[in-house]
This record gives sequence, structure tokens and C-alpha cells, in this order.
Amino acid sequence: MFFPIASAIRRQAKSAHELAMVNLILVNLLMLIALLAGSFLQHGSPLADYKLVGVLVPFLISLGIILVTFVKAARLAGTGPWFVAAHWRLATLRYRILLIAYAVGAGLIGGGWLLSTAQKSAGMQELMFVALQRVAIAPVLIVLMVLIMLESGALYQAGRGEIPDSLLKRYPAPPDLQGGDAEFSPEDPS
Repeated sequence: MFFPIASAIRRQAKSAHELAMVNLILVNLLMLIALLAGSFLQHGSPLADYKLVGVLVPFLISLGIILVTFVKAARLAGTGPWFVAAHWRLATLRYRILLIAYAVGAGLIGGGWLLSTAQKSAGMQELMFVALQRVAIAPVLIVLMVLIMLESGALYQAGRGEIPDSLLKRYPAPPDLQGGDAEFSPEDPS
């Protein structure tokens, strides 16, 4: 649904999705590349000592951005403009999906580690762990690509003064703000 929102408020709402896009594209994609590249490193490689750092640093940066988003969404829910607060809440809903994907990926990697410890030979241990580590990347990567598409759509919607109907059901508009099915022109700021 479209709402007559001033362009300054629209820009504030877009910032939630811009931050999410930076997190998803730069930080999370970097983390997945580091995780995948680390699974291909041979023992004795000079980079093998840094593969954990290559995964943990982007992961911690991503968690920090997610935490900032949740805090800002909570703060805006009480004091900020409704339209801005709704878009920051939308970003937190999408981050919950990413956190579930993290848990699934971590579970697969943990399962690979447990299965590898049950193997007798060292070669089979490494093969089992590396195989499930590579498989763990798939669900996170799929979720990441879907979230990038959803966030790019949300960025577009925020710029047009639009709120998804599903979000509007969860966080209804204030009674003094009337929305409609047609897009309001930029000359109609309220």
C-alpha cells in the first residue's frame, strides 16, 4: 500500500535496506567465499592458518550490523516516524531468516565435524568434514540470494512510499495516515 510520505522520510526508510544490502552483498558473500576457499586449502598452505579468521571476521561484522539494525528498529518503534520504523522492522524480519540460515549452516558443519570424528582414518575424517562444510554453504547461499532480491525490492518500495501488505497487517499505519493503492506523486509530501 502506498502512503503520502515526504522524501526525507523515504530516504530514512531506505537506509535500513541499504545497510542490509551492504551486509548481505559485501560481508556475507565475503564470508561464504572465505568458507568455501578455506575448504579447498591444503595442509601446509600459508593461508590455511587464516581460514578461520577469514570466516569469523565477516561473520562477527555481520552479527554487529544485525544487532545495530535490531536496536535501531526497536528505538524507532517507540519514537520514530511510523514509515521509517516499519521499514527497519522489515529489515529485522529478513535478518531473522538469515540467522536461521546461519544456524542451519552451522548445524551442517557441526554434523560434519561429528561424523568426521567417528571415522578411523585421517583421510576419511578430512573428507567427511570438508564435504559437509561445502554442503553447508548451499542453504546459506540460497537464502542470501533470496534476501538480496527481497531487500532490493524493499529498497525500491521505501523509495516510492510503499509498505508491503503483509507488513501493514503486522504494524498497522497510524489512523491519521491514509494510504491507497495508487502511488502518490513526489509533490504530495505529508
